[in-house]
Amino acid sequence: MWKGCGMANEENGKRRSMKGILPAVMLVTATVVFAVGSILGGSDAEAAEHPVWKPLLRIHDRIVLALGQDTLGDVYITGERMLQRTPQPDAKTVAAAADAVNALAAESSVPVYLLAAPTSAGIYSDTLSRSAPVSSEHNVLHDLAAALDEQVIWIEAESWLSAEKEQYIYYRTDPCWTSYGAFCAYRSAIRKLGFSAVGYDKYTLEHFCNDYRGSLTKRSHYSEIQPDVIDLYTCIEQPPDITLTVRSSSGRTQYDSYYRKDAPDLAEDPMRVFFSAAEPFLRIETQHQNSKDLLLLTDRFGAEMIPFLLQHYHIVDAVNLELAGDTDWRSMMNGTYSQILILCGADTVSAENGLAQMLAAPAADPPETQDDSAISERKSTENG
Repeated sequence: MWKGCGMANEENGKRRSMKGILPAVMLVTATVVFAVGSILGGSDAEAAEHPVWKPLLRIHDRIVLALGQDTLGDVYITGERMLQRTPQPDAKTVAAAADAVNALAAESSVPVYLLAAPTSAGIYSDTLSRSAPVSSEHNVLHDLAAALDEQVIWIEAESWLSAEKEQYIYYRTDPCWTSYGAFCAYRSAIRKLGFSAVGYDKYTLEHFCNDYRGSLTKRSHYSEIQPDVIDLYTCIEQPPDITLTVRSSSGRTQYDSYYRKDAPDLAEDPMRVFFSAAEPFLRIETQHQNSKDLLLLTDRFGAEMIPFLLQHYHIVDAVNLELAGDTDWRSMMNGTYSQILILCGADTVSAENGLAQMLAAPAADPPETQDDSAISERKSTENG
């Protein structure tokens, strides 16, 4: 009897082993096939969209996740969203970011404000397993705020965003906040900047795109997460006319909207519907003649925030530091600004080539631009 039970247990063990071996063999096979496809088909991105390799990649990803792994490359996959996996930040990098902000404030004759927002990984890290190595964005933001000099005004946003985490405040396929997430942070930030927030009921909402797949989809080549919606907010009480000027080395071109709804490059990246996601240097003038002027130094987090800021300023000069590269954006600080707002993601703070490097004086000379008298007379009635 005991011998029979022992043989049965041994047989069950073999079956369990075979169940574990089969997916592993399939995974190895799919990995090898896809690797060969990548070599023959070009880049990983090209192979991921190839009609032959794309189904194999999906099989590979499903097997990886079925075997209990929760990452594809440097992206965590949960049931509802993707989260970027970033290494633990070096304390020196965060300190360098604070030093760069402090140096900018010391040079400035107007108040400097800093809003560093958590990415989706900082808000939804509790959806991952406890063993998952996740960089603590909370600690990054805490250490950054603690290292700021008194002349830098810290704008805290993490608690406001955490309180709204059940709402659609972050994209499912990108680390950045949605337009509604930006509005939640705006309500806190604008009071620090000295204004009263415009109520949510004062805005109209347009669903510009409902099939957006963000940077995490591109990095992981995983497309099983529900695509995102890009929303455009317009204030009902907004002055009817704004003048948006794109500054570049070839001159200046004017438009009458912050949204590039008809731009030809939106099929490649719908996020470029926001002008600041497509152009490094913008000047936006409103009809708020008696209000203040703002210099906004930002990364991708600024794109959704600008529509809300426009309700309070006569001029907003926006610099996308990620797109500016080595161009001397500091030459723009000669304007008559009332305030300077630095707005970025926590990952920009902790990145080696992040905020500290972006705020440093560039090595290259600034591009020559035409005089105001040479600004293009064309004021586009289209948005692209």
